[in-house]
Amino acid sequence: MAPPRGAAFASDSFKLIRRKSSVSDLSPELARRALMDAFAEADKDASGFIDRAELVGVIQKMGVHMQNPTDDIDALFEALDIDGDGSIDVVEFCTKFEPAIKRDHGVMGKMDVDVVMKETFDKMLVDARDQRTAVNRSFMQAREDCQEWFCKKFLGSKWRMKTFDAFYTNGGKGSASRLAHLRKSLDEAIKGKNEWITTSLESDQDFKREVLDKDGIGTFADKWLARLEAEMGTITAKRLASCETNRTMSMVSNGTRTSSHEDANASAPLE
Repeated sequence: MAPPRGAAFASDSFKLIRRKSSVSDLSPELARRALMDAFAEADKDASGFIDRAELVGVIQKMGVHMQNPTDDIDALFEALDIDGDGSIDVVEFCTKFEPAIKRDHGVMGKMDVDVVMKETFDKMLVDARDQRTAVNRSFMQAREDCQEWFCKKFLGSKWRMKTFDAFYTNGGKGSASRLAHLRKSLDEAIKGKNEWITTSLESDQDFKREVLDKDGIGTFADKWLARLEAEMGTITAKRLASCETNRTMSMVSNGTRTSSHEDANASAPLE
């Protein structure tokens, strides 16, 4: 049963588990309870929610490596804040760790919640960084694809930077929302039906000064979207390969455990 939203959990029995075993060697059910306890520990003001400052404390405790602290904290917070309301409740918090719990249970049977949390945070950061890299790289590649005719249709690139912010940077809360907004906006721009572009062409001074041929915006958007999908396809392929590797390792591990169990039974004296 899912825990109630906003509740602060501080079970004395699971605090004892955490102190004695550092939440290691736990079954899935105990791991889920330990995550509730971890949430309660992070919720310093007992509000039933974790804010950004409280999340920083969790990240530091887990020893998560951050390349860019500001961007990385934002990425983690947005990933955990599933409904985008600006705070993280216990359901959102625990939900994000469920895939790792199921995976580790399948591979090892028991698990260390601290390891589950750190690995999940690390994966969130990898996903967010991969997306940012894909978006930025495809944006630059699209400009290179338009090199031959770009200067004939545009007198500068301020309009491009403003478009990047409107389509992606300010496209919503969370990396998934921003990526979806970018794809939708680019598709609309290709068809000449993006309202933000239409308004900018009419009222933005940089657009008025730099855009000589408005059809060029649609062509640029088409190049950007094509490059973006190629970059995201590469990321997806790498993740699938990684999942297959993990699945193979899980099968080998399970086979090893089964074999060990059978060997032990075979060597046991008959009664």
